This record gives sequence, C-alpha cells and structure tokens, in this order.
Amino acid sequence: MSFEKGQRVIYDGRELCRTDELCTKCFDGVHREEYLRLIPENAPASCYYVPADRIEDRVRPLMTREEIYAAIDNSTRERALTDSDKNRRKAILSQTVKSGDSSLIIGMIRELLEEKSRRNAEGKELIACDEKALSAACRQISAEFSAVLGIPENEVGRLIEERLSANE
Repeated sequence: MSFEKGQRVIYDGRELCRTDELCTKCFDGVHREEYLRLIPENAPASCYYVPADRIEDRVRPLMTREEIYAAIDNSTRERALTDSDKNRRKAILSQTVKSGDSSLIIGMIRELLEEKSRRNAEGKELIACDEKALSAACRQISAEFSAVLGIPENEVGRLIEERLSANE
C-alpha cells in the first residue's frame, strides 16, 4: 500500500494523521530501517515512525463518505450490555473501541445510546463505565468522520444518532 505525501490516514485505527515521507532511521543504534513518517493532525509538532514492513497493519486510508454511511447503516449491536459480569462487559466495550472497526464501534454507540435513553426515561443516568465507553467510542471515530464529512467533531455523535434513528 502506498500513500502520497500529505495524504490523510488513520494510524492504529484511532488517530488522524498526514503522511510525510519514507525515511531511513536507526533507533537502536545498530539497524537502519525504512519508516513512514506520520504527523498527527491534533499534534503537528509530534510524529510517528511506522516501520515500512508494518504499514499495511498500522495505517489505512480514510473511509469515504459512502463507507461511513454504510458503516452506520450496517452497524450491529455488540450486546455487551446484556453481560451481567461488569468487568467482562467493560472489557468487551474497551476491546470494541480499540478494534478500530467502525461498524462495531458504531454498533456499540447504538447500544449505549439506547441504554442511555432507557435509563433517562427511568430518571437515571448511564453508569460511569458505559458513559466512559460511549465517550471513547465517539472520540475514536469523530476525527475521521469529521474530516471526511466536513462537519465539526462535536457534531459527529449527533449525526450518527440521527442516522440510526432514521433507519429504524
């Protein structure tokens, strides 16, 4: 997979970056290796070096508008909230966020929003670990969705919620 300099990409399934250049570095003082340099959009003074032989595992192009809408429309519920073991449920939510799989993450968001709505109707709030997972999931996808759809990051959650509601 090759990228053009300046192309927006997702690094490790979670961070919006711009590609810089392929360069040779010697980080261990012995072996010189080729790396793709990435500049995080939210921290342009920083950079990541991805080994050239691991680029396909760690870097992917941004989704298209159509892929984003399809991920929302085709998302499935993870059903982590039905697990009575709080620690196992927390682990499932965390693993889903870390997966970088937009359909799974959106499915989890869907489930958490439904749970939030149910709890609000009972005069209760979402439990802390669920609220934390919902926030992490929204952060995980908001930069990419914002960049592709041309909307502010803080509106991504609402867009997902509206699209999910429209499809029910």
